[in-house]
Amino acid sequence: MSEVHPGFAGSAGRSVALCALALSWLAGTAWASDGLASPLREGEVPAGAVPGTDDAALAFDIPSLPLADALKRYAAVTRQPALFRSEILAELTSSAVRGLYAPDVALELLLEGTGLVAEKVRTGSAITLALKPAQARAEVPRAASLGSLAGYPSLLQARVWDALCGNARTRPGTYRSLLRFEVDEAGQLRRPRLLGLTGDAARDAEMLEVLRSVRLAHAPPPDMPQPLTLLILPTDARGGTRCRDAVGRAPS
Repeated sequence: MSEVHPGFAGSAGRSVALCALALSWLAGTAWASDGLASPLREGEVPAGAVPGTDDAALAFDIPSLPLADALKRYAAVTRQPALFRSEILAELTSSAVRGLYAPDVALELLLEGTGLVAEKVRTGSAITLALKPAQARAEVPRAASLGSLAGYPSLLQARVWDALCGNARTRPGTYRSLLRFEVDEAGQLRRPRLLGLTGDAARDAEMLEVLRSVRLAHAPPPDMPQPLTLLILPTDARGGTRCRDAVGRAPS
């Protein structure tokens, strides 16, 4: 099983990235789900992202570490320095951050549970993040903080994965691909496209057909950012999840 890291703090037009071991929304908070793919390498930038900008979506792979060490790794990826008094970091441990996130969101996840918050300090074109203790506030259960998004990404991820596994030609395991699609009000996947080809034109075409056939019983939450992006990795990449033993249907 893996962790899912979604988010919804950004505008409705922002993309959402779903990875087989790390389902990641480009802006938001962290939650758990069953994993179906693998996270990108730390610092890997998707097409169209500009490192160091507020809107860039960067790939993070930061485990739970002493907070000072985690902040160093965060700064290495984002090139955004953080200012803090060393004593406020003493004995604090970061939360793990794995997946695609805007820098602001990744830092929020990193600081989760530490009692610290980050405040932006702008000096001309430069941005520095100042860490300070958060004001005391009542704990909000994680599930409640997810609002209407709770559970939907993992369900969507599972349906897409099962659909790909159910077709002998598109069955994951030997190829890498980056898919993008939307989900309409009826729960139907729409406008599928491949951002990363598999190297097999017939399989690429079949993947689009498979995606068009996916439909969920429930409409997506109205506050879910779209479009969605799904990264499929070979099973030998970081021990990626395999399809079940069922044999996929023969390609038409």
